[in-house]
Parts: sequence; C-alpha cells; structure tokens
Amino acid sequence: MPFAVTFPDGYGYVVFVALGLTPLLAWVQGSVVGPLRKAAGVPYPNMYATPQQVKESRDAYKFNCAQRAHGNLLENMPQTMLYMLFAGLEYPKATFAVGTAWLICRAIFAYGYITSEKPDGKGRLYGSGYLLMQGALWGMCGALALKML
Repeated sequence: MPFAVTFPDGYGYVVFVALGLTPLLAWVQGSVVGPLRKAAGVPYPNMYATPQQVKESRDAYKFNCAQRAHGNLLENMPQTMLYMLFAGLEYPKATFAVGTAWLICRAIFAYGYITSEKPDGKGRLYGSGYLLMQGALWGMCGALALKML
C-alpha cells in the first residue's frame, strides 16, 4: 500500500549536511591519513605508529594524530547524522545551522590535531565546539521526542 511522507520546507538542507557533507568530511580525512601512513612507514594492518616510532619520527606522530582525528570522527558520525535527520523533522533551519557548525568544528578539530605543534595533540581543542553542537542536536531530538509523546 503506497503512502506519502511530507517533510518540512528546508529539510533538504538537513539531508545535504547529514548525508552529503558529513560523509564527504570523513572521506577527506581518510584521504589525509593514507599519505601520512606512508611517510611514517607504518605498515598495514597496524592502526598506529608505535611509541618508539613516534619518539623517532615527527611523521609517525602526525600520522597517529591524523588517524585518531579520523577515528574520532567515525565514532561520532552515526549518532550525529541521526540527530540531524530526526531533529530536522521539526527544526530544519536550526538543525541545518547547528549541523553545519558541527562540520566546521570537526574540520577545525582535525586540522588542529594534525598540524598543530602543541604537545599531546592539544591542537585538536580548537575544534572542540563540536561537542556543544552535538549537545544542541541531541537537545532538539529530546524536545521533539517529548512533543511526540
């Protein structure tokens, strides 16, 4: 039996951010990891350079930072994409804005993690606003869920 689904005006922007730009960011970050792996001399299937390699090579350190930034994005993507898709059903403009800010923060997080000269990968903290954006998306989901009760 056919049925119709209606989406609010502007929901396409939410889908574009959640299912278009978010996977694109993951692909870009993954593309950065490959060449850094080669420069660091870390063979597959090893996920990271060893502590000894990191002590001996700045390239190994950068590879570990890039790998971790990419891994952290992959860990946060699924729920954030779902938050966007659900929250956007009621709050499409706010979801688009917050989702876009989340993406920008994630890009800054990765860039700072990989390129910063700060010790212990602390350059990533420049983009830590992504946590606030995720919280806002989660809050919009909660508000919509309560509305639906």
